[in-house]
Amino acid sequence: MRNSLHKLDAYVIGRQFLVELDKALLNAPRSRDVTQAKDAAASVLRNIAEANVTTGADRARRFQLALNEASECTACLDILELRGALAREQLDSLYELNDRQCATLWPLSRKR
Repeated sequence: MRNSLHKLDAYVIGRQFLVELDKALLNAPRSRDVTQAKDAAASVLRNIAEANVTTGADRARRFQLALNEASECTACLDILELRGALAREQLDSLYELNDRQCATLWPLSRKR
């Protein structure tokens, strides 16, 4: 069953990023870098889900945690790029999605 979480742009984009990352890394050799990238992407979704059911400063803090994890995803993509684990076209798409993810999380992470 879908709920308000599935209508939240940040969550929808986060899901899309995780799916695309998993596809891109499907044939990548197992490594700490691959695991860390997948964990960070999943953590974004978990933190958004937690934020969605809270209010006030706690809500903003949890969205900030999601933004922190999305920022970590950027570093993970950089590391995977530097180590040659992903093709350029895969990286371009993932960077774009992650930038959108960060852009949607930024205003949510600000205290109102």
